[in-house]
Amino acid sequence: MTVPEISLDLSLPAAERWAGLAPHAESASRLMECYLRDLGQLGDFGPMVEAYADAFVGADHRGEIASIARLVGRREADVLLCNLYYEAFRQLIGCTAFACDGPEGPIHARNLDWWTDDQMLARLTCIVRARGGRSVGPYQIVSWPGFVGALSGLAPGRFAISLNAVISSERPSLAAPVVLLIRDVLERCVDFREAVSALERTPIAADCLLLVTGTRSGEMAVIERTSTRAAIRGPEGGFVAVTNDYRSLTGVGDGRVGSPLQETACRRFDRAVACLRGALPANAADCLAILSDASVRMAITVQQMVMIPRTGELVVQIPA
Repeated sequence: MTVPEISLDLSLPAAERWAGLAPHAESASRLMECYLRDLGQLGDFGPMVEAYADAFVGADHRGEIASIARLVGRREADVLLCNLYYEAFRQLIGCTAFACDGPEGPIHARNLDWWTDDQMLARLTCIVRARGGRSVGPYQIVSWPGFVGALSGLAPGRFAISLNAVISSERPSLAAPVVLLIRDVLERCVDFREAVSALERTPIAADCLLLVTGTRSGEMAVIERTSTRAAIRGPEGGFVAVTNDYRSLTGVGDGRVGSPLQETACRRFDRAVACLRGALPANAADCLAILSDASVRMAITVQQMVMIPRTGELVVQIPA
């Protein structure tokens, strides 16, 4: 399927940036209805969510959320809550990602695994193309209509980032949502080193695993995070892989227990590593072959993508 694109003009006021969402407003509303069913149990915590957002969601992002609410005909509080889905329900998300050195610089590949009714997240995938304003350069986010943060993003000529879910025994913190931090990093960091530093050091609300790749040989790292701690894993043998468990950060407990997605992490990791050891992929097609391997891809894989930061190549495939 052809993946639709939405333009995000950062030179405009926050209230006007998402005008390109208008043709996708119905899709955004359907997605939010799905999210809100999952998040319904949090309804009683509405005032707490608002207080959290007042403290940790910046004015620009709040302005964008308010404008999206007007476009899709929903309450601002509902749109805000949907954009905090990762922090509330990351146990429903499982992913496989890897990076390796290629002939045109590091290659970044990832499957996003996420259960939804009727494969809605797959069918409504879009690419957000952001440019202008205070951003140090254009960037692209593989996303969905109505979502202002980023789980997967490419800044051509600078770096690429993807987020994998993980669960530690540590309590969440009152800090910024990681999906908004990733978008901020895409906008303000000039290179791989600066992006890794920001993602490693900035306090965040919830656990996550972040794969970052740059433009030069060897520029690839997995940042293992809890809300307050971090460890970095670099490449071995020309590649690095990540699924949904900690492999360097110690004292975090077994985050896989109780989640079927996390419990498959070792199997997917081992198979991806075996494929990479057999032959490093040289292009997007080679990467997609590994991502589509029967022991790597899941029945709930909704997005497959390959990003090459040096050239700016972005390939997005929606599994049949």
